Amino acid sequence: MKHLQVITGCMFAGKTTELLRRLNSLNVKYLLIKPMMDNRIEGNQVSTHSGIAEQAIRVNNLSDIFEKLTNIEVVGIDEAQFFSKSIIKDLEYLNSKNINVIIAGLDKDYLNKPFGCMEEIIALSDSVIRLKAVCNYCSKEATYSHRSNMVSQDQFLVGNKNYYEALCETCFQKINFPNGQ
Repeated sequence: MKHLQVITGCMFAGKTTELLRRLNSLNVKYLLIKPMMDNRIEGNQVSTHSGIAEQAIRVNNLSDIFEKLTNIEVVGIDEAQFFSKSIIKDLEYLNSKNINVIIAGLDKDYLNKPFGCMEEIIALSDSVIRLKAVCNYCSKEATYSHRSNMVSQDQFLVGNKNYYEALCETCFQKINFPNGQ
């Protein structure tokens, strides 16, 4: 296994599903974590859009789990884009301890800009898989996360189908630049 694997793509692409599949196929002791700000699901769970859930530890910083690493071979991180820049140093620490990490997170935000520290995380990684969703409008492959409900223009707005939809490039351009601008 590579030390740092990244699973990325747009909303509804199956990143969490792939993260859980990889963790469960390893047959080793692992920790699953998610950022404290991910409050979409009550309690300490990571959940897929299809309803598969697994217990996780909610933390503000990756370093919050360092004392729990005894006998842990792998750390799985969901929604990594919500962690602060300190995650970079924390990932380097885990690497120095020979602990493998599998990360799932959005690479781009709703404006198609790099999301949080994901660009730096991807640069550190040994392998990257980019998953695609299905466009909400035309059913082609989707690579864009579009904020359909402009309740906020903040980059960090936690939500699901209540705020976001997956779009292909053509539909993203039509919706965001209707006059071809």
